[in-house]
Amino acid sequence: MNFINISNFPYDKIYVLLSKGYRRNLINNSIKILKLKNYYGLSKWINNICKTKFNGGDIKYWIDGKKLDNRTGKIHPKFMPLYLVIKLAELNKENIESLHNNLLSYRSGGSGLIISPAILPIKVTPELDSIVTHLFGDGAAGDFTPSYTQKHREAVDNFIKKLENCFGQFEKSIYLTQGKYQVKFPKAITDILSEYYSIVSYKSHESKMPIQILNRKDKKFKLACIISFIVDEGNIRDVISLYSVNKELLSNIRQMSINCDYNCSEIRYNNKANSYLFTLSTKDIERLYQDIQNLSKEFPTCNLSFKDEAIKFIINRRTKKNPKNSSVTKKAVFNALKKGKFSALEISRATGYAYCTIIHCLEQLLKENKVKRNMIENKTYLWESTEFNK
Repeated sequence: MNFINISNFPYDKIYVLLSKGYRRNLINNSIKILKLKNYYGLSKWINNICKTKFNGGDIKYWIDGKKLDNRTGKIHPKFMPLYLVIKLAELNKENIESLHNNLLSYRSGGSGLIISPAILPIKVTPELDSIVTHLFGDGAAGDFTPSYTQKHREAVDNFIKKLENCFGQFEKSIYLTQGKYQVKFPKAITDILSEYYSIVSYKSHESKMPIQILNRKDKKFKLACIISFIVDEGNIRDVISLYSVNKELLSNIRQMSINCDYNCSEIRYNNKANSYLFTLSTKDIERLYQDIQNLSKEFPTCNLSFKDEAIKFIINRRTKKNPKNSSVTKKAVFNALKKGKFSALEISRATGYAYCTIIHCLEQLLKENKVKRNMIENKTYLWESTEFNK
């Protein structure tokens, strides 16, 4: 198994808080090794080596681990820049394991959201790779506090659990905005991911699947990423369709699916969705679902979340033949519409018939003025029976 050590972190972006005894000894021993007189002498040495402007007061605050804000009267934790910690650790001949054992928490910059207690070293697992895929899907990251947004709270909670399993506990904020759930989490996480995976951009049109993920030999890693992409960018009706405005990224997902022995259609452009798409073969869906079940036994967060039922519906429907007689379909549709207004997908789920069969039936009934429809959010139609209303 591969690991991400503190030495793999971006030195210039991460600030850390070490255990009190360790940070005090690290600083005081450095003064002795360098044969300096006091904190002022050490600050001059630091500024000369690191091209910074620290002073003896900063060093005192690092030892205390906190600083009083005279303006507000609040006490804030005082984190040390990682590049300085690495310099002092090298000076004291401290090893990485010792740093890991004495690192209490870390953040991006001096005021970013904090990860504490931190898991170190970070294990490179299918969960970690899948986090990257989520960020390319429904995530947002860059020179700001990153976030992940989903309509379903279950998916957001699952994403949070992935982060906790890989990085440890962390400060976060969860919002409900425009009918969607959003979690904001420490920028240190995306800074570390960007450094380790050489990610240049998380933007929809610019993101590229890291070469480390594409070259994974273990199928579990690629499957975890495929699952994440299905959750964020998948549309499940009669088949599993994967969408993206980024053709290169979608091509990577398709190739990873083929590497996992799942048959896929060619990528095509969908004018209605204004994006590219490909579909996974329904002949492989039982095997795909079983592979997902097996992976989630080892990594419980690598699951289909709220889309699990949709895939199980396709699997169950494959054993049920659609009626060849249109009158049978129409009767099933009318029975469903007696209970209210529903989308074509909801009627498909209620009747057990394929979505394409239901939508074809509804369009025929619309021509006959036996049903009517009203568009709601996401360009979805709600259908109702005019016959029943009469």
